[in-house]
Amino acid sequence: MTRTLRQASGKLMSLNPGGILSLRALVLCALAAVGYTVNRVVKIDGLENLSVYLDGTTSGSSDESLALSPLYPPLQMAALSGASAPESGSSPKSIVGSLVSLAMPKGDSGTPVRSVGHATTPRGSTEQLPSIESLRIASWAINGFGPQQLRDPELAKILVDGIKRFDVIALQQVRASERDFLPNLVAMLNRDGRAYDYLAGPIQGRNPASQPGTLSGDGEQLVFFYDTTSVVSDRSQLYTVADPDNRLNHKPLVAWFRAAQVDPQRAWTFSLVNMRVDVSRARQEVYELPRLFSVIAADGRGEDDILFAGLMQADHSYLSSTLGGTNYWFATHDKSTDIYSKYQTSNLIVDRRTTTEAVLRGGVIDFLRIHNLSISQAEKISPHLPVYAEFCPWEGGHR
Repeated sequence: MTRTLRQASGKLMSLNPGGILSLRALVLCALAAVGYTVNRVVKIDGLENLSVYLDGTTSGSSDESLALSPLYPPLQMAALSGASAPESGSSPKSIVGSLVSLAMPKGDSGTPVRSVGHATTPRGSTEQLPSIESLRIASWAINGFGPQQLRDPELAKILVDGIKRFDVIALQQVRASERDFLPNLVAMLNRDGRAYDYLAGPIQGRNPASQPGTLSGDGEQLVFFYDTTSVVSDRSQLYTVADPDNRLNHKPLVAWFRAAQVDPQRAWTFSLVNMRVDVSRARQEVYELPRLFSVIAADGRGEDDILFAGLMQADHSYLSSTLGGTNYWFATHDKSTDIYSKYQTSNLIVDRRTTTEAVLRGGVIDFLRIHNLSISQAEKISPHLPVYAEFCPWEGGHR
């Protein structure tokens, strides 16, 4: 087995006998206030002949978002309820790097892959948050929450409270119509002396910006917020997975973190994948999960702890059958993850074989009950609830 690297100087790295990793450095970094956004494009071709190279392209999509309606067409739901994944052809080609999550207009007639039916725990149930020694990692699809909502003090307060419950949170469906939205949100998070920062990818929207200082009106981002006193991040390791064959409409964002409150030599390190499945193509996109695990594991960093967090548009049973049975642990199994107590569409996925740091405890945070909101009030924030899991901050799960 050879290990060489091709960088700007022309050196070459081969990950394995059947895969060659080549890299031509092109990193566009923009530091906005206390936040960080990267436009880095690395292309991965196949799993049998793996190669990585920079590319400046991004891909668009005509998909639409999950509707705010609490009801989904029952016939479509039943049609997608089988436990088996659809057949597919060869392994997908993947691009790593454009940091793009696609536009998210309102109004979609699609459905999640499976219905949870009736949640076994009432929507109003409370969850025990982890001890201070555990890292709390979460995922929350905020359904286009953006500058307009942030200017509403009550809505902003609820969003800020939700984010601050966690050490790291992956947000999906972040509306990015103004350049100062994320810095303003960080400022709100840190008003009480906290030290949050963010990692975000650039925006891909559908319509040109009509006003100076604004971005595409339908633009959307995948974003990580993290407490810098709990974890640190290597910003140079931020990238996105995209595929030229358009197997995924929304391109997963990958970041690297290390626990900050323990000895760095013993601290847990992990890659966190922020993912949003297109509801209209849920079966096809969920089917790509095993390949995504493989591609990200072979990205050249040697990180074996890979966590997926996001809006999966499928429940844990369907995800488990697609990924291969009992090898994977899910943050929530029997609880709905929407404000209507109907469907389980968000989750965190942990590979038991490599990630021994998982405390194997997690759940759903019901912000409706916490803030005593009605359904109509909650819809102004998101129809989705935050999902979280707890992890030991020591590598290998031992002090």
